[in-house]
Amino acid sequence: MKICPRCGLTTTDDAQAFCLMDGTPLVDQLASEPTVVMSRTDPTVTTQQPGKKKTGMWITLAILGILVIGGLIGILMYAAYRMGSETASIKVNTNSISPTPKPSGTPKATPQATPSTAPAQQATPESTPDEVPNSDEPTPISWTGNAAFVKTDVGLRYAFECPPDGTPGTVWGSDVYTADSSVCTAAVHAGKITLEKGGTVTIEFTPGRQMYGATTRNGITTYNYGQYPHSFVFK
Repeated sequence: MKICPRCGLTTTDDAQAFCLMDGTPLVDQLASEPTVVMSRTDPTVTTQQPGKKKTGMWITLAILGILVIGGLIGILMYAAYRMGSETASIKVNTNSISPTPKPSGTPKATPQATPSTAPAQQATPESTPDEVPNSDEPTPISWTGNAAFVKTDVGLRYAFECPPDGTPGTVWGSDVYTADSSVCTAAVHAGKITLEKGGTVTIEFTPGRQMYGATTRNGITTYNYGQYPHSFVFK
């Protein structure tokens, strides 16, 4: 079968060479059919397989996980290092601080009820402690002497004679003094006598106190003290 490529007229006469309508040369119908071109797959193009894609994704996730874990470990190690450094610094600073000395309070040792050995300049009463009269008759006493050698019962009174040109002794308290304080120095502090002239003073024993204060009067500075069993005041 032949066909006219111009008007499309077909004929089964194989001997006919031209179209009877327009004179166009006839062609075989099979030859005139369009050739279907089939696309070929480019062998150079590699088709990615699903299995390999998933494997690559898991490898990527594993790498990211390792990086994250490594970062967290690094942060924890750095924090531990900083804490250790700060702790060491605090210890060094603490060790470098000198302890604050405790206030001495007073140079007074724990008072003793029994009298200590009398200094050379102290006049020792002729009578024994139990024989010292409870009267206004003055008993000579040095500037370092105290009233701890007599009976310290509350209410008892004693008169003492302080020599002139005295050297101050140690006194604890103010107005109310511990029984082992220097009687003559306490008398100057209380304004009863002076260091230059000395004089006679009378004391009266009073109950002990929980605390004795400190003041400066008439050129004499006394000391603080805690509890003591016997006290005296001037009359």
